[in-house]
Amino acid sequence: MSKKDSRPEGYQYIKIIRDHLDGDDKTIFNGKLKYPRQMEVHLPGNRLIPCNFECFYCQGKIVNQALGQWEEKGLNLIEKLKGSIPYYIYGGAYVEPLLNKYLLDYLKLTKKYGNNFGIHTNGSLLLELEEEKEFCSTLVKLADSKLDYISISLDAGSTDSHCKTKNIKDDWFSKIIEGVRLLVKLRGRKKYPVIRVCYLMNKYNSSKEEIGQIVRIMKDAAVDSLRFSVPYDLYGKKFDKVKRYRNRVEIPFGMKCEETVREYLSKSKNEKPFIFWHPPDFQDVEKMCFKQCIYSYYQITFGSDGMVYKCSSTASPSFKKMQLGKITDDIDIFNKMVIANHNPDWDAGTCFSLGGRCNRIALEINEHWNDNGMNKL
Repeated sequence: MSKKDSRPEGYQYIKIIRDHLDGDDKTIFNGKLKYPRQMEVHLPGNRLIPCNFECFYCQGKIVNQALGQWEEKGLNLIEKLKGSIPYYIYGGAYVEPLLNKYLLDYLKLTKKYGNNFGIHTNGSLLLELEEEKEFCSTLVKLADSKLDYISISLDAGSTDSHCKTKNIKDDWFSKIIEGVRLLVKLRGRKKYPVIRVCYLMNKYNSSKEEIGQIVRIMKDAAVDSLRFSVPYDLYGKKFDKVKRYRNRVEIPFGMKCEETVREYLSKSKNEKPFIFWHPPDFQDVEKMCFKQCIYSYYQITFGSDGMVYKCSSTASPSFKKMQLGKITDDIDIFNKMVIANHNPDWDAGTCFSLGGRCNRIALEINEHWNDNGMNKL
């Protein structure tokens, strides 16, 4: 199988956007209202801190991590959209969604209109929230589709490497593993939500022993997938510095990591967990030289600061040129933002000049679009 073909269905981004646009690229840049495939919602932590960990590779590490109070307006808008946006992603950038008291309200509203959800979390609060408000039990009851998932950024195979990677002192690793096992147990024979575990390899967690350990743990826990990859350089840096990092660090380290995980990679998509490698090719900054950006048809983002952003990768006040306006519960105003975001003349180089970059999804979609012109996605 090729590298792209080896990815699970939820990572096949060209297929996802093609399906959303019904295979018709005439939808793109026609000036009409077309809601994106998903809204990424960066709930503002607990309004005091965005996250309870301090990962040294966090993409929000050197950008403005402003937090606002806008959750009720966001809920009101989703209510008025009545299912028009099919997918909602909770988490992203520099925020931990399980810190926010409104998360369950958002999940319930998402499913009220038959939409799907994805949650990106460090997993540290799964046990605590189950005890407080039956969070995990409710999550399992709400999930009713293979499109509903929870993704846990574990990034370690032991307590020691987890503490170093997350820049913490306490043993959260054991609690996270217990939380993952609880989710699997509560799910029982039910297939949803899909439980993904992500592992960003770094100098603390990439030994053969560490990788073997996490593979054994995840196989025993019976999660659905385990993804290995290496981190981006930090957002907010000048493009030339990012390119140097890519050539001097990301590529050689990625090659070393790929060799380490190779023996554990799944050979069949029926294996559980499905273990795969996400190479640096999918985040190659050297490929970010296109003009037109169609990622706006894939997503729009509620930033943690209370602004609507063109892109999830630049949802911070550090990228003010990417702001479309304030989060609102006025659907007419929001619709104007959506249309404004579908701008054929928007130069993607603007993002790059500000220190922003495409995430894996945006890069794959935009590279395909710009290489194929008006051919169908």
